[in-house]
Amino acid sequence: MASKGYEHTAHYTYIDQALRAQWPAFRALEDEMAAFAPQPMEAFSARRNQEVERLRVLNPGTPVDELAAFVDKQIGYLASRDWQFHEKFDERHMTLYVTVTMLSHALTEALINAILAIGLAQAGSADLFSILEKAEVKQKWLFGPKSFAPSYSFPMGTGLHETLTSLCRQRNALVHHKIELTMGGAKVLRGSPFQRQGYDQEQRWLRRYFSLPYDLEQLPRKAIPGTSILLLFNRKPIEMAPAHAGA
Repeated sequence: MASKGYEHTAHYTYIDQALRAQWPAFRALEDEMAAFAPQPMEAFSARRNQEVERLRVLNPGTPVDELAAFVDKQIGYLASRDWQFHEKFDERHMTLYVTVTMLSHALTEALINAILAIGLAQAGSADLFSILEKAEVKQKWLFGPKSFAPSYSFPMGTGLHETLTSLCRQRNALVHHKIELTMGGAKVLRGSPFQRQGYDQEQRWLRRYFSLPYDLEQLPRKAIPGTSILLLFNRKPIEMAPAHAGA
């Protein structure tokens, strides 16, 4: 890719393509989750009766009423709306959550690395890139461009800042995962700060993670007067997260 006297590779577009390719599956799952209706208790009758009979054969000395009461408790849990929802959607939802988190973070980092490389080179300070690129992704976005454009200012306290913070925290908790360990009632290892939230909340965060790289990519053109850095040309079909509007 070439622009105004410089050329650069654009292999980050493969990450861009991979991220945008996840959007249709996300939207389809989002709609399916919103329309979910649980099966009625009657739908579990055959399963309930089979389990009672299985336990009766294994426990011939136990009254059938006692076995039935035990099974009814289990079936009541399995038939609950929350468990049915979990069983139907959790695996697909978390597959998308992890995939989008990883791809969004990768693209977010690739973009700031490109911005720093181009900006530093244009300022005659390309040798600083090897130092700055070692910083954490969030810090690079917050402060990196100041190294060649002192007027640069990241919109702190905005939805954009909130999403970047959340994305980096969740991605790091997954990539550098550590279990939380308790022994004898005492916590001996705190573990990774990966946070599960309600499905609705996680879906909203996913929309923001999808949107983040494309909204951040526009930031230098807003925050650095006269910059012409343009890295992404198409965000379709990904919609802009409402929380990022006006940042």
